[in-house]
Amino acid sequence: MSKIKYCIWDVGNVIYNYSLDPLHNYFASETSDQSSFNQKKGTFNYNEYMKGNVEWNDFCKGLCEFYSVPYSKNKNTSINKALHQGIGQYFPETRKTQEYLASKGIENCILSNALPILANSNNALDIIKKENVFCSFELGLLKPDPEIYKKVAKKLKCDLSEIIFIDDKPKNTKSAADLGIHAITFNSSTIENDVKRILNNQSINPKLLSKSKKEMLK
Repeated sequence: MSKIKYCIWDVGNVIYNYSLDPLHNYFASETSDQSSFNQKKGTFNYNEYMKGNVEWNDFCKGLCEFYSVPYSKNKNTSINKALHQGIGQYFPETRKTQEYLASKGIENCILSNALPILANSNNALDIIKKENVFCSFELGLLKPDPEIYKKVAKKLKCDLSEIIFIDDKPKNTKSAADLGIHAITFNSSTIENDVKRILNNQSINPKLLSKSKKEMLK
């Protein structure tokens, strides 16, 4: 039986709500082609920036070009502000569960497909050690690539079966579960019980814990 040593959390919509609406609102007010913007809204590909392959200035230029906004360097400040405005409040259910895990001697960690500009905006660092924060742009990989989970486990010097992984995207939790990680698809109303269920049944095979509506009604 493997003993759980780490619980790895996604950030956006798991630790706190995150929305790109402020960014889209900014570009809606700046675009020179409203019709094109309406068609393209929400379709920009952030992957290369999140993997650390694109510098901040080039990222801002790319966004402006995509949304038909004339680029100038002062746009960088406005884009930065809009991205930070998308950060919501810490979920109390997440905080409570993280505190429970810490009380059991289980270390909380972060694994995020992150925008580098938001890397220092994490208000969970008072409960999560800085060395336990893993970001896509540092690892050069994005979830749900199985290699990203293996890489984090190697950095933590633990077995995959000694990890709980929590994410709001089923494709990410499925990829982790397929490796033998105890994976939970985040639901704020059930997260504490989902974690406790794993801790109380550590001898069972790791499996994806995703609450269907039918299960929720039981």
